[in-house]
Amino acid sequence: MLSKQIIARTSLWIMSMFLLPSNAYASWHSTHYPGPALDGSAGVTYSVDNTFSNKRVHVIKVDLSNPQVKLRSSTANERGLTPSEFGKKTGVVAAINGDFFDGLLQPIGLAAGVGELWPKSADTKEWSFLACTEKNDCFIENYNQVTPWRADWKTVVGGWQILMDPGFEWTTAYDTSCGDFCTISHPRTALGLSADRKTMWWVMVEGRQGSLTGLTLADTTRIFKRLGAEWALNLDGGGSSGLVLNGKRVNGRPLNEPMERRVANCLGVLIEGN
Repeated sequence: MLSKQIIARTSLWIMSMFLLPSNAYASWHSTHYPGPALDGSAGVTYSVDNTFSNKRVHVIKVDLSNPQVKLRSSTANERGLTPSEFGKKTGVVAAINGDFFDGLLQPIGLAAGVGELWPKSADTKEWSFLACTEKNDCFIENYNQVTPWRADWKTVVGGWQILMDPGFEWTTAYDTSCGDFCTISHPRTALGLSADRKTMWWVMVEGRQGSLTGLTLADTTRIFKRLGAEWALNLDGGGSSGLVLNGKRVNGRPLNEPMERRVANCLGVLIEGN
């Protein structure tokens, strides 16, 4: 079951959508196309997934076996930056938002940056996480488990819900039992890993922009199945969802929240020597 804070936040966002004029449109950056560093030549690729013809789904593919690729997540001292601010501060070529968070911008679940565990951060059965070492040895915690902290983890972001693992897949039936958070087409941010854990995908789904809606959790899972992921984890979404490439935000904003939201933490990827 989701925490009361997330349910309350989601309810406010839903109500706000219906108070806006139907002819309003969110901003869209005309300079959203990535530079050469994101064409796959240095281990990071940007593309748009066309699984759903009436959706806008951004995909980052990260080659974890490429020695130039380095992952970077927020430290507690970087709490409250927007994804754009995080991207500019750290110099990453790509960044997304991370954990769900409370009113004090405290991540809900496990979070760490540069090997430093956030204060009051802990893993629970309800929440799962992505963790990576300095050498890009990454894993996503399986459904309904608690995993002890490892000292060699440098990058950790958490989320709710596990969408896929080798013994579990989120389906439309789970959407129905979850309620509006899962069944309504919200903006989404999620990430996945291949079976050999050498490829990571980030998926950012736009929504709440007039006729441009997001996805349900089950449909988000379908994206990762098409990409070839073995594990997938849903991160914070809605107005928190954001994708930054080469210092520029590429996603439009929800109609009810035109300004980029400050979030607890972010996940970025650096290309050394770029």
